[in-house]
Amino acid sequence: MGEPDTIEPLRIDAELWSHRALLERIIGRWFNIIEEMSDVEIGWQVNLVANQDNVDGALSALNKHLRDLSWIAVIQEGSPYDLVILPEPPQGEGLSNGQTSVVWVVFTFFLALAGASWLQLQDPNLKLTDPNLLTEAFCWFALPIVFVMFIGSELRRRIALRSGVSLGHHIPLAVPFLMTPAVPIWPFGIIGFTSQRRMDLVAFRDRKSLAFVSLIAPLTMIFSGTALTILGYWLTSNISPPFETAPPLVEPSILSELVLSFLLTSEEVGLRSVWLHPLGLAGLSLGTMGWILLLPLPGFPGDRLLSALLEPGEMEEGSTQTWLFVGVLAVGIYVILSGGFWPWLVLVGIGTWRRFSPETSAPPFVLNESAGFDNGTKNRIGIVMVAMLLLGFPGLMPVGELHDWDAGLDTSDWPTEVSFTPGVVGAVEFPLKTQGVVSIDVEFQVSFTGLEVMSEWRGCNQPNPDNIGNCAFEDIGPSLGQIYEIGYEADILMWASSPFILTLHWVENLEPRSHSVLFSPSTRPAVAAPQWTWDGDRDAPQYCTEILLDEIQSGNLTIESPLFSFDGDTVLPLASGTNDTVCIDGVFGAGRTVNGLHGGLNRMIAPNLVVTMDDGTIIKWRLDIENQHPLMFEGSYPASSTFPNAYYLVHLDDDDILHCPFDINQSPANANWQDTDENGTWVWNISQIPQGAYDPDNAHSMNGTLIFPGRGVLLQCINGQTMQVLELHPGPTSLDAWYGRDIDSSWSIWNHGDEPVNIEVQRATFGVQTNLNLSSFILQPGEEWQTGIDIFDENNTIRNILWFEPSTDYWILHAVSHCIAPDGCDT
Repeated sequence: MGEPDTIEPLRIDAELWSHRALLERIIGRWFNIIEEMSDVEIGWQVNLVANQDNVDGALSALNKHLRDLSWIAVIQEGSPYDLVILPEPPQGEGLSNGQTSVVWVVFTFFLALAGASWLQLQDPNLKLTDPNLLTEAFCWFALPIVFVMFIGSELRRRIALRSGVSLGHHIPLAVPFLMTPAVPIWPFGIIGFTSQRRMDLVAFRDRKSLAFVSLIAPLTMIFSGTALTILGYWLTSNISPPFETAPPLVEPSILSELVLSFLLTSEEVGLRSVWLHPLGLAGLSLGTMGWILLLPLPGFPGDRLLSALLEPGEMEEGSTQTWLFVGVLAVGIYVILSGGFWPWLVLVGIGTWRRFSPETSAPPFVLNESAGFDNGTKNRIGIVMVAMLLLGFPGLMPVGELHDWDAGLDTSDWPTEVSFTPGVVGAVEFPLKTQGVVSIDVEFQVSFTGLEVMSEWRGCNQPNPDNIGNCAFEDIGPSLGQIYEIGYEADILMWASSPFILTLHWVENLEPRSHSVLFSPSTRPAVAAPQWTWDGDRDAPQYCTEILLDEIQSGNLTIESPLFSFDGDTVLPLASGTNDTVCIDGVFGAGRTVNGLHGGLNRMIAPNLVVTMDDGTIIKWRLDIENQHPLMFEGSYPASSTFPNAYYLVHLDDDDILHCPFDINQSPANANWQDTDENGTWVWNISQIPQGAYDPDNAHSMNGTLIFPGRGVLLQCINGQTMQVLELHPGPTSLDAWYGRDIDSSWSIWNHGDEPVNIEVQRATFGVQTNLNLSSFILQPGEEWQTGIDIFDENNTIRNILWFEPSTDYWILHAVSHCIAPDGCDT
């Protein structure tokens, strides 16, 4: 073979294009290239060719051609324009129509279960598997939410398609239960509404299309949610369901609350928020989720909307990101200080983390940055965004725990003082509603403190001249629906200017409660309180009270007892125009005067006051002594002589509320006679049987014995009313029982015990020469002793006072004589 032929070098075609030249040739169809950009890999400064008059149309035509080559063009604002060529972002595979349908079906099912859980809170007897419950939850909760969210998703999809972007439908997320553990958190069911595609990789035609696509779904949810919320509140009843546990309390948005204020009272809105109709909860769920989506948090539609409203590149500036970061932190601190609602704290955490995360804080991909908003459109969209964030705000605590949900009657609006005029008819009203949300049944009982001066009472529409019978009310709920009215007619007698206290008694959750109303006469002068205050001295007491004086007339005040005086004076002038405090002082033994009482005649008694006005009007005041009740000492007492009248007896501890039971009837009387022997005798030990009915007309009463302890109090009740309260005190161990009473103005005492009783007599005289002819003695078992001493002497100049005091193992009989004659006594 010869030498090989020399290979000729290839000739390169000068027209062979590079990528850059290819792109330049393509771009030249719509834009004139001025020069290359130095700060990007592939970019030129351009302006429109002569036959193009619209940048947006030219860019769309260019991108339609470039997408076939996996390139995409972006125009940035400038003069001339900056045209940058980038690789087309990956589109990613979205869900198929079938897969999307399955997601929405599961979402609907989960919402139905969540709605059923809400209805179960209102009626614990409902079962989650009950078809009627699931149907109601589906129709009133799940279906409205799914319908609104699907409409919002479809509107977003269609608006995006008109802008040349295929987004598909949203992916809704829900939980099939209410997130309400020990502290309610999230009863709305919905927990998310996400896009199928990464929004930072979606190429939007311009900022206007980005704004509309970002705004439409949240706006649809907020407005539709507000409408459903209002309708749901309207459908909710004012009658509370039978709650068994503390229910969650939801709060409407500011916009919903504003509209509701024209339809319902604030009280009704507050009540219905506890047992809200599921349609109302669906509205709150939509409104809350729509508001969350509008928040300017990275990855949220609100953040993309804010980016669209700002100038190109302004959102990515460090100062803007820093201010947004600081704003999120400030909101987080405020949320913590305001109660720390956990979902809000989670959103604050997400916003803080994402704000400086490169992947999650990437700016939206906008093709035509030069096509901004006109000022009018930008302002309108900005106003809508701010208005929805403010008016759609669900509140710092949109879900909370209802405290005191089972609390009883609300007495905050009940009167505490009533002014009456003698001879005038009036009424006092007690609105009946509960503080909590549970309906209750209540029976009221009425008692009086002081001298009750009404000629007639009317309770439960039943007139009664003496007292007010028990009144029962059923289904008292948190909304005002019933009123307990007590009518009265004040007497016109001279006693009618005395104040008194009416006390209502009732039972809530097995606990007794009461409410007192002071009835004060409108006429003057009058005493301010129905009871004397007492200095604590039983032997020589001092009683004081405040008197409300007449503004014009004056008068004189006297005492209906020679044993008391105004610091030595028998008459006290009453001035006019100002109030005054009046005190009366008793001589030794003055507070021991009695009239047929048990337990050694040991009770503090105050005299009447008489006012004589300058015009001749006479007014009398009779006042009790505060915290004073007749004393009764421990031991055994014969039933027939101890209680001559029929009573229902109740033994209470010292700290119990003093009122008679509501369920008084005569059936407990059998307990009194259950130990009756063959002779018909019986024993009722009050310590063992603390309450029961006693009837002296019963055949067994003559042979009965009552045993009283030395502690607590004993109530004597008639027809549910407290007639008298006896204080039980310990006595000498040698004394089983004894009893004292007035018989023809003298005293007699019996020893009903089994042992002798030592009685030591202590005598004292004041202004009298001679003392009572008494000396110490022993009272044998079964023996009766009559003093033979009258209360007054035959000339009514001497007042004799006798009372007993227990000692360690004997009794002391005080015998005191006072001269009550104005000019003194001779003997």
